[in-house]
Amino acid sequence: MKFSGIKTTLIRGLTLAVPLFIVVYVLIRFIQIVRKIITPIATKMGIHHILGNATLTILTILLILLFILALGLLAKIRMVSNVRQKLENTILHFVPSLNYFKLMADDKLKVTDSQNEWKPVLVFSEEKYNAAFIVEESEQLVTLFVSKGTSLKDGEIMTVNRKDVTIVPATYDELNKFSRAFGKGFISILEKNNTLTVEKQS
Repeated sequence: MKFSGIKTTLIRGLTLAVPLFIVVYVLIRFIQIVRKIITPIATKMGIHHILGNATLTILTILLILLFILALGLLAKIRMVSNVRQKLENTILHFVPSLNYFKLMADDKLKVTDSQNEWKPVLVFSEEKYNAAFIVEESEQLVTLFVSKGTSLKDGEIMTVNRKDVTIVPATYDELNKFSRAFGKGFISILEKNNTLTVEKQS
């Protein structure tokens, strides 16, 4: 492997390791903080050893899950949802690679209510289809990250008029799987969406 190839591989690994480290670190610190808070309360109630030495850890995880569930319920409220979106966009601005984790999570959970999320699609431009993500869109224009090759992380950014491209909806799993298979499977996406002939969007 050439030095440039090793360098590229290291950079890709770093872009994946940094957000993963941040998520793990924040989760561990959150568990430590919650455990420190509930320890005196559990001790006073006499339940700190009800399930053995792991009691406090189990209680901590349960409380965190309840907290996350509560946040999920609050996210249904429009005002809270708007605050969450702004906070999420700020984080993604500084750590763009977190978007890939979000896309994978949203695709697994069938979450499609984010107005500004990167939407996985197939885009027809320059007489061919490519895997792409809609980064931003308006009534007339659309900004796309167009994948080049078998990795969804390699590509180019382009902003075009909607009427100049054809956009076919897809899922992250489909784009990731079919791109790694050198495009085998993309035809099934087009057939599923009845895109049997090429027509420009109006």
